[in-house]
Amino acid sequence: MEAKTQAKGFYGWWLLFFLWIVYTIPIGFAFYSPVVLYPFMIGDMGWSRGETMVGFTAMLLLMGVAGPLTAWMIGRFGARLTMSIGGLIIAVATFLLGLAGHIYPIYLVLCLFTGLGLSLASMIPVQTVVISWFSGRRALALGLVLGGGAIGGFLAPQLISAVVQGAGGNWRIGWFIIAVASIIGAAVVMLAVRNRPADMGQHPDGLSPDETKAAAAGGGRVARTHRTPVGWTARGALRTPAFWLLIMAVAGSFFLWQIINSQGPLHLQDRGFDPSMAAFFYSLAIGLSIVGRFTIAALGDIIEPRFLFASAALCVVLGSVLFWFVSPAATWTAYLYPLLGGFGFGAVYICIPTITGNYWGPEAFPAISGLISPLVMLVQAGAAPLAGFLYDLQGTYFTVLIIAWVMAAVGFAAILLCKPPRLKEELKITAGSV
Repeated sequence: MEAKTQAKGFYGWWLLFFLWIVYTIPIGFAFYSPVVLYPFMIGDMGWSRGETMVGFTAMLLLMGVAGPLTAWMIGRFGARLTMSIGGLIIAVATFLLGLAGHIYPIYLVLCLFTGLGLSLASMIPVQTVVISWFSGRRALALGLVLGGGAIGGFLAPQLISAVVQGAGGNWRIGWFIIAVASIIGAAVVMLAVRNRPADMGQHPDGLSPDETKAAAAGGGRVARTHRTPVGWTARGALRTPAFWLLIMAVAGSFFLWQIINSQGPLHLQDRGFDPSMAAFFYSLAIGLSIVGRFTIAALGDIIEPRFLFASAALCVVLGSVLFWFVSPAATWTAYLYPLLGGFGFGAVYICIPTITGNYWGPEAFPAISGLISPLVMLVQAGAAPLAGFLYDLQGTYFTVLIIAWVMAAVGFAAILLCKPPRLKEELKITAGSV
């Protein structure tokens, strides 16, 4: 069976294509697109920016808090079934959001379920499958697959914005489109995704254990970046400084990015851009993150990802400064802030699972990601409502940007200190957790 399967070629490369589709749909449609619907919803229902952003925060919170549940479901049912369930939850929740009227509590509850579906359908399970199928080319594989989020984040919001404007501002149609796309994504998962190479009689990277050893002995595809040589547990990872430094770094960079992301269409319209251009530049920032994602795909297996993370975090800061000064009178700022901010976010985003997999290994990856996700999301989720409510009070985003810049500076220092756990430390902690 193994020889027959191997003769057909390594399925992992085909799997990357299907995972790209699976990841693009929930992230592009359900995660990034609602932001372009908020201006229409605010105008229709009379909610303040702060109130509306609470729904976005609810989605982010559940997306993070559900991390441990997602990790448990992956261990119990596998990533394939977990992603399918998540896609169906998103479809039901977003369809009902399109039907919901002016009842604010229903809006919040459905946003919570959308966040739950996103957690089950996207990041942790997709990354788990990639890391299970690839080792020596892990950063490359992660960059190729997660680049779909950037493409989806660029195209989906513009598509939905154009349809909604063509329908006279009927924002409900936008939620219906998200629901249909989510059903398509769940179907692709069941038809094409496989949890592990062993499910098809194959091995990571398409190499048998003997071939992997021979390649290493012969100086073949030897990893140039740190790869843990032992099997970690989540409990062992919690005892390492690197775990907590990584959380600080991610939280600092993502809090700043969420200010740019969640307030983009509103801030751009405040500055004088029409809704179509505001939606375009918002989508451009997400779309250009693909450059950062592919950069890590090319360099992440050659240069230690923490140094790439630090460089990308600086780009996010520079982009956020231009975001503050963006103006139709200086259109170069409207194009350059998405380039810097989007590139930085995309690179950071790929560095996170790469560092996690490299430092603590594929077996512990789902559990460790399930611990990192809620801690980071609790910080990240506060960005949108804080920005919204401070704007309602002050009429400006300057105060929240200062807060975000300070957090980003702390995160930058943290990632530079986030060194790989030493071999002695790995062996000691792993032995103590057995």
